[in-house]
Amino acid sequence: MWYRLDNAGKLYSSIISSRATTLFRLSATLTSPVDPVLLQRALESALERFPFFKVQLKQGFFWYYFEGTSQIPKIEKEIYYPCMSLSIKKRGSFPYRVYYFNNRISLELSHSMTDGTGGLKFLYELIKQYLHLKESVPLKRETISNTQLRLETENSFRKYYDKNIPAPRSRSAKVFKLPIQLDKKGYYHIVTGIIGVNALKKKAKEYDVSITILLTAVYIQSLLNIQERTSRRKKPIVINVPVNMRSFFETSTMRNFFVSITPSIDARLGEYEFEEIIQEVKIEFSRLLTPKKLKQYIKRSVISEKSLVLRLMPSPIKDIVAPSIYSFFGEGQYTSGLSNLGIVRVPSEMEPFIERVESYPPPSIGNKVKAMLISYNQHVYISFGNLSKNRMLEREFFRNIRELGIEVTIETNDEET
Repeated sequence: MWYRLDNAGKLYSSIISSRATTLFRLSATLTSPVDPVLLQRALESALERFPFFKVQLKQGFFWYYFEGTSQIPKIEKEIYYPCMSLSIKKRGSFPYRVYYFNNRISLELSHSMTDGTGGLKFLYELIKQYLHLKESVPLKRETISNTQLRLETENSFRKYYDKNIPAPRSRSAKVFKLPIQLDKKGYYHIVTGIIGVNALKKKAKEYDVSITILLTAVYIQSLLNIQERTSRRKKPIVINVPVNMRSFFETSTMRNFFVSITPSIDARLGEYEFEEIIQEVKIEFSRLLTPKKLKQYIKRSVISEKSLVLRLMPSPIKDIVAPSIYSFFGEGQYTSGLSNLGIVRVPSEMEPFIERVESYPPPSIGNKVKAMLISYNQHVYISFGNLSKNRMLEREFFRNIRELGIEVTIETNDEET
């Protein structure tokens, strides 16, 4: 069995490097230490449910592809920085890995394979199987048809692609970039803020917006403040916000199915009050988050793959040119990224054994700092991933959160912050 990569997967497989690993992390902290023997058995059971994850990346002449394998990945004890050093192109490697450390189970996945939603489904199955073995949490027996397995591996970009719809225009203005330097290779600094869901909901309601819009506005405000202090020449602040297309188009796919919208504030127009920022972001979200508009982004995602030049270019050449193209037309077009994976809900019989759920964004050279958030059990966990030692954005963001009257607890994987 082999699988063609989806449109996003083809891009991510070609830009992988020691810094831009394309790995993002999903993790669950349990109420007791992890038993590695049981976790390995749970992984094997999860792979029986999701055979799409029993694959390895192979290089074809024109495109990479996933090939089925009888091999089983081995869980590992975590000892390094997150989202680093996974050579998924190496023979025998998988496009993901499972770590454990004390009470935590972590799943790190390459975006060449899946997105946050697909990853959460697999993590849920892994935790469910583990808790069945460790805590005797009952399992509901499921019969999974071949039709369902096929739908879980479909390319939904192709399914909803409409050649008659025009692709959206790309931005051309130069955007503000944080004035920070890369740290040494292999270092990925994480700062996580833990915020009560009810406090965020209350504040978002005051502005008549969603939590995502509120936090995006705070993110932009923070970057505007940093630009004001560090740069004489003002440039637009543009945020990359991934949108889960499953909220708008019916699909069961476990593959990538997201597009990115880019709310922005043009600092060249003058100073902005927070209320102005939040209204601008609200208007932008309302304008773009419709099926018709999102189909334009699907068109843009698919159209590059259909380019005759790219189709005829050998994959080793694509590996050489893709990072530069992505840097200019992708990351070069925005200042930073903020991704909301939404609310994680588990059955009541599993909930007493899971303390928290977190997510870390994939490291990025073009945007050295990015953030990802997820909600579980009345808390929002917003984690910044940073390839630099500089914490100016994290400090500014959480200071602005506190100025809104919202309490936040901050944790980091560094000895110093």
